[in-house]
Amino acid sequence: MTTESKHHPSGSLWLAMGLAATAGFVDAFIYLRVTPVFVANMSGNFIHLGIFTGTHDGKGVLAMLVALGGFLAGVMMATSHLDAQLRAGKSPRPDLLLLLESLLLFVLPVMLRMTDITYSTSIQRDQYLVVVIGAIAMGTQAVALRRVGQIAVSTTYGTGSVVRLGEKLTLALRRTARPGDHRRRKTIAILCAVLASYVAGAALAASLGAPPELLLIPAAVPLIGAAVLRGSRRPSTAAFSGR
Repeated sequence: MTTESKHHPSGSLWLAMGLAATAGFVDAFIYLRVTPVFVANMSGNFIHLGIFTGTHDGKGVLAMLVALGGFLAGVMMATSHLDAQLRAGKSPRPDLLLLLESLLLFVLPVMLRMTDITYSTSIQRDQYLVVVIGAIAMGTQAVALRRVGQIAVSTTYGTGSVVRLGEKLTLALRRTARPGDHRRRKTIAILCAVLASYVAGAALAASLGAPPELLLIPAAVPLIGAAVLRGSRRPSTAAFSGR
C-alpha cells in the first residue's frame, strides 16, 4: 500500500531553481504576451476569479476556471502516474513528468507562431488552448519536484514559501531552540534561492520581448532536468524521497 509521503519527488537545489525559473518565465510570458492569466501561480487566478465574479465578468471567470482546471488536471495526471508506479512496486519516475512538461512547453511557441495569436486583455478563443497547455505543464511540474532533500519546496508559486521563510527567519532571529538548527538555516537558504529563481524567470521573460521562440528557453529546462534525473537513476534507488 502506498502512502502520500511517497508521492513527493525530491531533487537537487539546482533542479528546483531551474524549474522555478521556468515557471516564472512561462507565467510572465503568457500573462504579458498572450492574455493576463497565470498558468503557474494559481493564487493570482483565485483573486482574479473573485474580482471577475464580483464584477459579473463571465468571460474573465471562464478564463480563470480554464487555467485552474488545466493546472488541476496536470497535478492529477502526474500524481496518478507516480501512484501507478508505486502500486506496481516500481521506482517512481519524475523524469518522465519533466519530459512531458517539456513536450507541452515546446508545443506553445509552435502554436503561437502558426496561429499568429496576439495579445488581448480579454481572452479569445485561440488563447484558451495556450492557457490550458501551459497550465497542464505547470501542474505537472508542481508534482515532479516537491522537495530538495527533505525540505519542502514549490516551484510554481511563492506564497507558501514566503510563509515558511517568514516563520524560519523569525524563529532564527528569536534564537528559538530547535534540534538540528543547521537545517533551519539550510531551509532559509533553499527557499530564498527558489523564490529568487521564480522572480528571475519572470523578469527575464518581461525583458526579452514577445517572440514566441523565447518559450524554447523554459521548454529546454525540464528536458535537461529529465535527462539529469534519468542519468542519475540506479537500479536500487531513484532521485526520489519517500520519507
